[in-house]
Amino acid sequence: MNEAVNSEELYKWQRKHLSDPEFILHDGPPYANGSPHMGHAVNKVLKDIILRYKILDRRKVHYVPGWDCHGLPIELKALRDQSKLHDPLEIRKKAKRFAKETIENQKKIFCSWGILGDWNNSYTTFDVEYIKNQLRQFYKLYSKGFIYRAFKPIYWSPSSQTALAESELEYNDKHKSPSIYVKFEIHNLPLVENLENTPVYALIWTTTPWTLPSNQAVCFNSNLKYCIFTADSGKTRFIAAVELIEEIKRILNSEIQILSTLSGEVLTKATYRHPIFRDQVLPFLAGSHVSAAKGTGLVHTAPAHGPEDFSIALENKMTIVDLVDNNGCYKEEAGPELEGKFVLDEGNKAILNLLQENLLHSCEISHSYPYDWRTKKPVIIKASAQWFLDTNSVKKKAMERLSHIKFIPNLKSKIYKEEFLKQIEKRTYWCISRQRKWGVPIPVFYRRDNEEVILNEDIINHQCRLLDEHGPDYWWSLSEEKLIPQLSSVVPLDVKKGEDILDIWFDSGISWSKVLGDDNIADMYLEGGDQLNGWFYSSLITSLACRDFPSYKSLYVHGFAVDEKGLKMSKSLGNVVDPVEIIVGNKKKKPYGVDVLRWWVSCHANQESLVYVSENVLQSCLIEVQKIRGVLRFILGALKDYECKEQNYEDLLFVDKYLLHLLYVFYHEVRENTEQYAFNRIGKLVINFLSNEVSALYYTAIKDRLYCDPQNSLTRQSAQFTLLQILEIVSLSIAPMLPHLVEELYAYLPLKKESKTYFTSFHEGVQQTWKNEDVEQIMNIILDVRKNLNIQIGSSCSTMNVNIIFSKTLFEAIQRLASAEDFSNEVANILQCAEVNINYDNNQSEDYQLEIAKSNKFLCSRCRRTISYEKDELCCRCLNVLDCLENKNNLIA
Repeated sequence: MNEAVNSEELYKWQRKHLSDPEFILHDGPPYANGSPHMGHAVNKVLKDIILRYKILDRRKVHYVPGWDCHGLPIELKALRDQSKLHDPLEIRKKAKRFAKETIENQKKIFCSWGILGDWNNSYTTFDVEYIKNQLRQFYKLYSKGFIYRAFKPIYWSPSSQTALAESELEYNDKHKSPSIYVKFEIHNLPLVENLENTPVYALIWTTTPWTLPSNQAVCFNSNLKYCIFTADSGKTRFIAAVELIEEIKRILNSEIQILSTLSGEVLTKATYRHPIFRDQVLPFLAGSHVSAAKGTGLVHTAPAHGPEDFSIALENKMTIVDLVDNNGCYKEEAGPELEGKFVLDEGNKAILNLLQENLLHSCEISHSYPYDWRTKKPVIIKASAQWFLDTNSVKKKAMERLSHIKFIPNLKSKIYKEEFLKQIEKRTYWCISRQRKWGVPIPVFYRRDNEEVILNEDIINHQCRLLDEHGPDYWWSLSEEKLIPQLSSVVPLDVKKGEDILDIWFDSGISWSKVLGDDNIADMYLEGGDQLNGWFYSSLITSLACRDFPSYKSLYVHGFAVDEKGLKMSKSLGNVVDPVEIIVGNKKKKPYGVDVLRWWVSCHANQESLVYVSENVLQSCLIEVQKIRGVLRFILGALKDYECKEQNYEDLLFVDKYLLHLLYVFYHEVRENTEQYAFNRIGKLVINFLSNEVSALYYTAIKDRLYCDPQNSLTRQSAQFTLLQILEIVSLSIAPMLPHLVEELYAYLPLKKESKTYFTSFHEGVQQTWKNEDVEQIMNIILDVRKNLNIQIGSSCSTMNVNIIFSKTLFEAIQRLASAEDFSNEVANILQCAEVNINYDNNQSEDYQLEIAKSNKFLCSRCRRTISYEKDELCCRCLNVLDCLENKNNLIA
């Protein structure tokens, strides 16, 4: 394998030979929990293309690959056959083995794709040095007040037995929940007159009946208008928001009579009886989150199961009632009818039975609901003592700094920036603790008598020493006595160690501090759109909190690989496309090779939200790669005997100058698109240029002189010089996308004098003198001639003589660019006719006129042109060439 395709060698070479400022692309660590998929291919190849373009631009690059090694998905896969294993050290042992094997497999495959990087120094989140840095960053944030412990409602996964962050959720649009309307009997309504001895009920709507046992208040909005009404001429009176009466009428299918209207303020001192635990009398509380958008304008409030409910409880100094355990089942305190029942299933059903006559309406609705991203099972919101990062404190700064961060690609930049702003805006805190074993411990201790947190710098330094001495399992293998520093004033018997681990998004979110250092900023982060609420977010928040500036200057957001129907790839759907099988094939499908995989990424995966991959798309990519290979391979053959010499531009033939002009335009278009990371447009430019200008036009125009003119003639060398420039500029343009192909071409280039690679042998690009709009203008006329000629006589031009009569102005312009004889011969090759004569007419207003006649000459058996004066004889040119060759051979003999 040559040096450039051996990506690690290229990485070392450029670090040694190229100069600063370096371009830093910080690798978002792929998750070490399975074989590489098409998402990996998109991500890794795009990164590699960018880095290789930077290297070709003589820019030193910094790219350290990494892996995210902790967390629930790895733990679950490692324990899939031993789900009841509880020994933390055994769990960690199995999870680490699984992660290490996955990393080795992924690394081998990534390198086979030609991904350059500092592979021998890659970072892993289970490495001792990485964990030591993570503990220090955790303490830095804790000491600055950004990290704290609190009792709050968080997303809790009963199926995984752990807290989850927003980024670990998937929303199921087909989730079904009960939708119920319940009446809460009002106990006291002191600010409303004439209600003595008349029952009045608050009307409540909820889709979470399981939270009703934990109800602690009903919230209203002081700015809303409420009314007292009856339904179906009954005597029972209800209270609800005026704006929602019509919707309530429709839902209950009842005639409604409004008896009176009230301002929201009259509910300020009202109380009601709990709909299940009737002996409890609870308050109405004002809440700004209550609206007339849906429901009844009165909101059932269970502080243990909702962030807004929890805030209301804090404002009113309420003790939180939590009746649900970590399994998602009701605790004993919920009563014998509910104890042990899973809240989202039999618990919901039991609640409906307990409500009895208080249940006015019940149905089932399908709606979007959060699921655990790994177990694919629904989560609940549940109050729990957890560790949090105060994102609210850096929210304003994050939104301000985001205006200076560039989003790529430009086509989607506004959409992605707006989405990222939404993610930042809606989060007030980030739950960073998890209740699992495979991860980095939160290095804190608690007093046994009052749960007071004990954490200081001495403790952190001691943990780092223990890490060096015992490895990452030390927290689980050592006692509190050994975990606490000996000089500490804390008595080990009085404390217990924490049992939580850090969220894996915190693991990877502080990777900048290990890989980049405290002072550096990455030029780019490049990941899929799902990382707007994942790694992009956690990296931004931790960097701003730790050092007051972001960890990146730009965000490249790529799309997701989907099948030809736009469906997400899934084993259950049977539509998974394996990138490894694209390269090596399988029993049913032939291999496409690494060039096709990389070309697919280059041309299809960097501008749209969905990246389609199918046999049709891959076949199209194969055809395009074969086109590139075939067109450039022709050049290698034509250069076999070429000795690279100084070439005077003025000595070049007209069509050679035209191709150099096109090459100049092509090069600058590629450069422009490179700066915009628009690799898909580069792909189109390459295919169009090689298919149309090079293969269809230029090769046709020069084959005669390449094969039939004297070997060292100026006409032949002019074509060879131009072909060399095409090879170098096109190779320069596609090398980052197809490094394997380009290095293979370079290995067979006859002119190569040193055993270097294309990437380590830089080219100067195009010359300004190649830009020649006068040549382009004349060639456009010739191409128009070809078009009209084809219309008149079709493809049977080879036996025709064509007389082109130009306007005098145009003829004089041609004379300034080429001799009449050379120009006529070149045009004959372009038109693929026998001979061309050019002339002008003083009185002609059109650019040209055509006169076509059958040639009276014969076919030359050597050059296959109809220009021989005698039948079965060679033409004069071919006779002269063979005579010169014979004389040369005689001299050598």
